[in-house]
Amino acid sequence: MGQGGPLGADEATTLITQQPLRIGNATIPAGVYTLYIVPSEKGSTKLAISSNIGKWGIPVDETHDVARVDVAKAKLSEPLDQLTLALEGKPDGTGSLKIAWEETLFWVSLANATL
Repeated sequence: MGQGGPLGADEATTLITQQPLRIGNATIPAGVYTLYIVPSEKGSTKLAISSNIGKWGIPVDETHDVARVDVAKAKLSEPLDQLTLALEGKPDGTGSLKIAWEETLFWVSLANATL
């Protein structure tokens, strides 16, 4: 499995949450985190949530990972040149985080962990 890389053009994507979140099968406490993708050719691709913020590029320091969760993966019907992240929410406090780039869409469930 590869080490992974940040979600962004060298600068990693920052997640700030004032409430605990349920991302995939992991509960993430309120706080500030860096998100990065850990690709896999044979196994499942992972979304890593790291407490090591303000970093650029690779290598990624895995010792600060709060969690790594499996993400679903599908082929996009049309390629995207720009990395796109989207939060899709439902009135019940659940939803998903979608990450699209080039020819691939990744997604993971997302929920308010206090519900």
